Amino acid sequence: MKHVCAAFVSLSLLCTAGLAPAKADPVVLRGITPWQADYDLSKAFFTFQELVHERLKGKVEIKYLGGPEVQQPNDQFEALRNGVVDIILGAAAYYRADVPAAAAVQFTSKPPSELRTSGYYDIMRKLHAERGVVYLANTAGGNKFRMYTLKEVTKPDFSGMKLRVSPVYLPLVRALGGTPISIAPGEVYTALERGAIDGYGWTYTGIGVFGWQEKTKFVIDHPFYSLDGAILMNQAVYDKLPADVKKTLDEIGIETEKRVEKLIAASLAREDEALKKAGIKFIRFSDADAATYLKTANEAGWKDFVDKNKAVIDKSPGLLEDLAKKGN
Repeated sequence: MKHVCAAFVSLSLLCTAGLAPAKADPVVLRGITPWQADYDLSKAFFTFQELVHERLKGKVEIKYLGGPEVQQPNDQFEALRNGVVDIILGAAAYYRADVPAAAAVQFTSKPPSELRTSGYYDIMRKLHAERGVVYLANTAGGNKFRMYTLKEVTKPDFSGMKLRVSPVYLPLVRALGGTPISIAPGEVYTALERGAIDGYGWTYTGIGVFGWQEKTKFVIDHPFYSLDGAILMNQAVYDKLPADVKKTLDEIGIETEKRVEKLIAASLAREDEALKKAGIKFIRFSDADAATYLKTANEAGWKDFVDKNKAVIDKSPGLLEDLAKKGN
C-alpha cells in the first residue's frame, strides 16, 4: 500500500510539474518607418526600440521590418490601423487624410517635451485614438524645414523660381510668388542637374542622403515649421497589453521625446558644418525680411491647414483655438 501511495504522489508531482505555466514569450511588435533605416529622421524609431528592449526585456520586443521598401509611406498608417503592422514611425504629412488635424503640429513652436505639459500632446492622443491608433511620442525633436536653392535669394521673394514642393512647402512657395513643382525625392537630383527646378524644400537635415548637396548652392537659413513625426501604435494591440506594460510604454514615449531632442540638437549642428564643407552658402535676410519670411510661412501654412480641414474644425468647436493656444 505504501508503494502505491508513493507512486501516486510521484505521479501527482509529475503531473503538477507538467501543468506549471511556462515562461511567456515576449509580445513581438512589428514596426516600420517611412524612411530607410539609415536616414537621420529614422533614429527616433530606433531610440524608442532601444528603450523598449531595455525596460521591457522579456515582455515586449520590437521587430523592425524595414522602411518604404516594405510599405509605401502613404500606406503605412492604414497598415497600422488594419493590424498589418503594430507600430510605426509616422509623419502627419503621409496620413493627414486619416487624421487631418495631426498636421497642425507643423505650426507649433514648442519642443515635444513642452507640448506634453501644455496639453497639446493630450489633443493629439485623443485625435489619433478616434482612428484606432495610440499616439505615444512626438519625434520632431526641434527639427524644422528649410529652402535650398541654386541661386542667391536676397529677400523673401520667389518670383520667377521653380521650386520642388511637398504639401508642406506649397503654401509658402505660392505666397512668395514661386512656381511649385511636385516631383518625387528620387527625381530631385536630376531636376537640379538639368535646371528643371531652381531649388527645393526639405528638412533641416538629410539632403546628403540623396546627394543633393552636390548640386545645391544656397540654403535659406531661416528654418520654419516643425517636423510632424510620431511613434504610433495599433490601439487594439496596445489595449491587450498588461497595465504595467502600457504604463511603461507611455513612460518610454516621454523619454524618447527627451532623447530625440538632444539627438536633433547635435544633428542640426553637424548638418550645418557638413553643408558649409560642401561649399553651400548660407543666406541670412535682414531682421525685417526674416520676420516677413517666417510670418508668411506661418500664415500661409496655417490658412492652408484651416481651409483643408474646415469640415473637421466645424465639427469640433474650439479645436482650432485649442491647437493654437497649446502649441505656441
